[in-house]
Amino acid sequence: MVDFASLSLRCLHPSVSPIDRLTRCFLDVRDELLRFLTRRTGRAAAEDVLQDVWLNLRERSNPEAWHEPRAVLFTTAANLATDVTRRRATADRHLEREALPGEEECATPGPEVQADAAEDVERLQKALLELPPTCREAFLLSRLEALSHKEIAARLNISTKSVQRYIERAFRHCLRAVDD
Repeated sequence: MVDFASLSLRCLHPSVSPIDRLTRCFLDVRDELLRFLTRRTGRAAAEDVLQDVWLNLRERSNPEAWHEPRAVLFTTAANLATDVTRRRATADRHLEREALPGEEECATPGPEVQADAAEDVERLQKALLELPPTCREAFLLSRLEALSHKEIAARLNISTKSVQRYIERAFRHCLRAVDD
């Protein structure tokens, strides 16, 4: 970790050792950079990003060639803060997708649920067979083929009001059969 306090001391007392342009520029805007980064990433991450700004520029740049040192520092800080935010978002998405063991949803229902569903289907089939043929046909056309009352009426040569009554009757009958 870079000791910025000792760097500040050197800046105040140049006789201790000369400070390069990067460090001098960095120390001049450090507090502003920290506030800027805190707004973007939060306090804890801001300190880390601030450290990374200095290290990245120290390793990969030539401060002597900078025309606007302040702009370089803030641009680098903004880019590194964006990287941190993206990494956090990616990590959050991965954590959301990963369920803890035991919390995973089962792709197939258990044997009890399957047995209950099979019984319900048998009761429903039996109930449908108990209905008069036109009533059953109207209900199945409505539910399985998603036909409108008008289309069912035309197909069965009955009124739309009769279609409505047949469907209601069949629906009530099936509900009673499954609920029993």
